[in-house]
Amino acid sequence: MKRAWMVTVVVLAVAMLATPALAQNKWVRGPVTAMAGDTITVTVKGVAETFKVEPATQLIARGAGTAAREHQAETGKPAPKLSDFVKVGQNVEVHYKVVNGANVATEIRPIAAADEAASAEASASTVTGTIVSLAVDSLVVKADGKDMKFVITPKTRVTGTGIGTKARELAAAGKPTPVTEFLKADDRVAVYFTEGGATPTATGVRLLQRAVK
Repeated sequence: MKRAWMVTVVVLAVAMLATPALAQNKWVRGPVTAMAGDTITVTVKGVAETFKVEPATQLIARGAGTAAREHQAETGKPAPKLSDFVKVGQNVEVHYKVVNGANVATEIRPIAAADEAASAEASASTVTGTIVSLAVDSLVVKADGKDMKFVITPKTRVTGTGIGTKARELAAAGKPTPVTEFLKADDRVAVYFTEGGATPTATGVRLLQRAVK
């Protein structure tokens, strides 16, 4: 019997009750070329990379959270599966860690093809967590129980639902677009960063979930 693809699912703009991803996970982007059993294969720069999917793997996709809540509320309603939201040929971003020589996915998020091509997040490292504090030139995120500080520069790319629209509106009005216009304390984010100096520099910050008010 084929093993069911059951993963922890979350939805943007809805409270997420899940264990934060481990700090400094690696990440890749590319099209899905195969899904079988408990693995997903993604082609990254022409090379196929396979990742193990576990029950704790987080799927960040619109509608996934609703499906998970309906499963919990309705007896007999099937649990959502990864294949319900991710298809072969679709572009995804996979955050992962290496365990005993195997790539284990911690987060899987569908993305647009243009998102991959236009990425300014050229870092090999990432951390996912909750914003503790931020200023125009710095950001502190709590991840894996630790506070991590990052330098924010004019080249740091901030992305996420609604951010592009707001950035265009501010630019059209001749107003500045500091990171503080787009992110707030307690927002859940993924920070892409490069090492160097006393404090890592954020090359990109992606909004995953707004703080629950």
